[in-house]
Amino acid sequence: MAKQGPRQTAVADLTNQLSRLKLAAAALALIPHLQIQSDEERVGILLPPGCAGTMVNLAVALSGRTAVNLNHTVGEVGLVRMCELASLRTVITAEKYTERIGWYASLPVRRIDLETIRPKMSRFSILRAMARVLIQPARKLSQGRPDDVAALVFSSGSTGDPKGVQLTHRQLLANIHGVRGHLRLEPKRDVVLSPLPLFHSFGISTGMWMPLIIGLPAICHPDPRDARALGELSERHGPTLFVSTPTFTRGYLRRIPKHQFSSLRFGVVGAEKCPPDLRRAFREKYDAELLEGYGCTELAPVVAVNVLDEDRRGTTEPGSKAGTVGRALPGIEVLAMDAETHEVLPRGETGLLIVRSPARMLGYLDRLDLTESSFVHGGYNTGDLGFVDQAGFITITGRLARFAKIGGEMVPMDLIEEKLRERLLELSDEGDEHDIAITAISDQSKGERLLLLHTDMPHSVAELLEGLDDLPPIFRPKERDAHRVDEIPTIGTGKRDLKGLKALGEKLVGAGSRAV
Repeated sequence: MAKQGPRQTAVADLTNQLSRLKLAAAALALIPHLQIQSDEERVGILLPPGCAGTMVNLAVALSGRTAVNLNHTVGEVGLVRMCELASLRTVITAEKYTERIGWYASLPVRRIDLETIRPKMSRFSILRAMARVLIQPARKLSQGRPDDVAALVFSSGSTGDPKGVQLTHRQLLANIHGVRGHLRLEPKRDVVLSPLPLFHSFGISTGMWMPLIIGLPAICHPDPRDARALGELSERHGPTLFVSTPTFTRGYLRRIPKHQFSSLRFGVVGAEKCPPDLRRAFREKYDAELLEGYGCTELAPVVAVNVLDEDRRGTTEPGSKAGTVGRALPGIEVLAMDAETHEVLPRGETGLLIVRSPARMLGYLDRLDLTESSFVHGGYNTGDLGFVDQAGFITITGRLARFAKIGGEMVPMDLIEEKLRERLLELSDEGDEHDIAITAISDQSKGERLLLLHTDMPHSVAELLEGLDDLPPIFRPKERDAHRVDEIPTIGTGKRDLKGLKALGEKLVGAGSRAV
């Protein structure tokens, strides 16, 4: 891409902007200064999305090593564990960044700050790297090979311990080209806005690598909650699409004025269910569609996305369907299987979703047992429940891990949350300002029992629970099991922190807290 358009913008953030040629040259010139030992297979990276994070990830890829973008939001114990699991000896970061997020001296690694390297990178070394980019065949500039592991992405750990997902160059490229074709992205038209962190599989693949590979400018910001800065970036660079999560997008809706998002054609959100009211409000304010997608880190990561409708010779072909996550990308097959018998089910029947994809991970790092158990029918067992309709649209009905077992019956917590959110909107025009969550804790008599956690509401819990009258009694949490909290726990990717949610529920019950 640098040869085809050397002056075209590759990546920009609030403080810097790099052309394709400057980015490629800077990455090449950076490699010798990292002083990474020949036997270091993986290199840790602790940097935000933007010019610095992109440059370092590209340098690590060109050096033939695996990039491990670390999730700083997991805290000291989590970071130490990730470094140990990945056998990291070096982490590349920036002093300015660690001043903001913190740095743990207990990390068992050699720390390299970009501020100490930049003075050593002479103008001559950059010019020489530029000449190499323009003259040498691209294959000679990289030591990486198609089936080498390009990225080790640790799963979010929202339901258990993090696992190291190994994604090769070939798998990432398969997903990137699938997304491009599915969303009909065009280099001369589209600009991507991505505030997702690089430790998020959506952020590293769709937010960073995809724009670089297919030639779209990537506009980045380190904080997905900083709506003011994202609005400024959007006004300055005119993105046509953005990638984010529903949780973050709700904040944009409240704080980013219409004119700053006027260039958008659509936004793509994933990682959690997108409520209908959010899609509707986004369309009304920005005159652009908010499209829900679905993916898994283990699938590099995009599986399916709703797309814009397309006119074909006067006939409109629907690209999206309300309540679904869209159709699968080209080359991907999604099927449902019975959770107990593993029998493949007919279309339209609900079961565990299995995805056959050329982007399926190589496997979990040093966990052959988990890898083998997750590969079923030639695909990956997502752990999500859903079905594929006759038109190919995929509906997610819940997650196997999001069921409580009460009196021997499986109770779907996602369904209960959805019903409660609908009730919130009925009760208040400002329902989006409040939040609720359902979790389950151990119960000696019934196995588990439901807890309702909620932020401040201008109405009573009893009024809220009236919205569950059409559900079986076992699906309805008791008023005595409702607890007011300051906020609903989330992890750094914007998803619900399911472990934190359960721990908070157990703590509240242990402390004897009751609803207000």
